[in-house]
Amino acid sequence: MNMLYTHKPNYYFFAHKLVLFLESYLKNHPTQEQTSFNLQTIYDLFSHDRASSTTNLEGILNIADEYVLETNEGQQPLIRDYHVHLDNHVLTLQFNAKAVASLKSGQIIVSPQAA
Repeated sequence: MNMLYTHKPNYYFFAHKLVLFLESYLKNHPTQEQTSFNLQTIYDLFSHDRASSTTNLEGILNIADEYVLETNEGQQPLIRDYHVHLDNHVLTLQFNAKAVASLKSGQIIVSPQAA
């Protein structure tokens, strides 16, 4: 008997889920330009999918940083930079100040084209 097991994570789904979480976070903390989350928070957000909150997190963040907001200077990404600190189990995010200002003013986050 040959059993084939594959697990194909949906990077776009988890990236979208992360961005919606960040949108809610920024509406509650509108002055934040940088924040850190314990990876346990990300694990909980991703419905306890360990692979997506560890090994695949970099790929998910690469998609999440493609989400943009319309500003006076054109489209700006919401996430300016990120760093995963595996030693401390922390995800640090830096936000684009112009994009955060647009979010506060009611602009809608534009998602990237899925491949």
